[in-house]
Amino acid sequence: MNILQIADHFGPTGGLERFIYEFTRRLTDRGVLSQVAVMELDSRHDWGEERIDVSVLPDDREAWEALATRFRPDIIVWHAGPETAKMAELLSAYAPVTATVHRPLCPSGARLFRDVDEICVHPTGAGCLYRWYARKCGTDISPLEALRALKRSGGLIGALRGCYRVYAVSRSMSDFLSLEGIDPARLSVIDNSFGGNDAAGYPPLQGRRVKEELELLYVGRINYTKGVQYLLRAVRRLLDNGYRVRATIVGDGWFADDMRNLALELGLRKEVVFTGHVNGSAIDAYYDNADILVVPSVWPEPAGLVVPEARRRGKPVVVFDAGGLSEWQSYMDGVYTAKRADVQDLADKIVEASENDHSREAVRPIHLNADKRTNLIEDLMAMSLMLGKEVAGK
Repeated sequence: MNILQIADHFGPTGGLERFIYEFTRRLTDRGVLSQVAVMELDSRHDWGEERIDVSVLPDDREAWEALATRFRPDIIVWHAGPETAKMAELLSAYAPVTATVHRPLCPSGARLFRDVDEICVHPTGAGCLYRWYARKCGTDISPLEALRALKRSGGLIGALRGCYRVYAVSRSMSDFLSLEGIDPARLSVIDNSFGGNDAAGYPPLQGRRVKEELELLYVGRINYTKGVQYLLRAVRRLLDNGYRVRATIVGDGWFADDMRNLALELGLRKEVVFTGHVNGSAIDAYYDNADILVVPSVWPEPAGLVVPEARRRGKPVVVFDAGGLSEWQSYMDGVYTAKRADVQDLADKIVEASENDHSREAVRPIHLNADKRTNLIEDLMAMSLMLGKEVAGK
């Protein structure tokens, strides 16, 4: 069985990139030949000791058709992005195209009205141009860029509507896809962590180590939608209430300087550390040193992989009720959900997570979720078998 994967970009950071790496490794373990092709490849793109085969192709129809002709895929898995939408449609002539979707479909890419940090529930359309400015969801003041973003988003949605099957990484993401006119009969929700559907697949939570300060950790890109500003204000609130707390911010992004300045304004020079960019598995050391991971996203985060990553290191996680983040509670223990964009509730949930006795193994729920997610690899293999029988029967 041959599976061709296509994506806009691959590099050493990001949830989608982590997913592609783990997915490819697991395909190889199952004896499936897989090739990853992208339009943009970082010079360094290692996630672990095992390397995966990634090739970079230009925005050229002939190059992509040549790859499909040479590789002869049984199924194409498109990790949906606007830059490769046309190629996904083009390659449907060579094999059935399925898609994994890891972020909301939206011209701004965030579905967040930044005037009041409200999640947008409108389908993509001409109204986005008004909301781009009136609700501050746009990321560029240029009207031309707003039009380009709307066109890219429309192309992405159109390509997804033509896919044989579409895999969403959370129920929240699936609902947004339905809003955009994707046929619900073609939608499935997958486990993007490859970690199983119950708490038995994760190690016991570690009790807090005996030390004076509570160590909080944030891991991810630093932009407005990721909500680091709420974490910093929660740290200030905890300190004002007499708690000894430190926070380490692992990652980088266009909003990083603003967050460093905010930390100084809040008087957090000693209590908050910004590490900058950290590659792949090197992040594990930060998980090990932390007491609690905090994921304060205010946009509809599809299914942040930092949650299961932290749980695999035995750490509890506090998340905002944004997008698919709270859904992790259905699949694992040790996840605490705070009201989205609520600094006080975030601080309260951090305290609750720190004070719970996670060492009591007897209180761990073993089977948390009856609504199982689709196993992507099993589904693709079954699909290949079914398609082969259909061809043989003709």
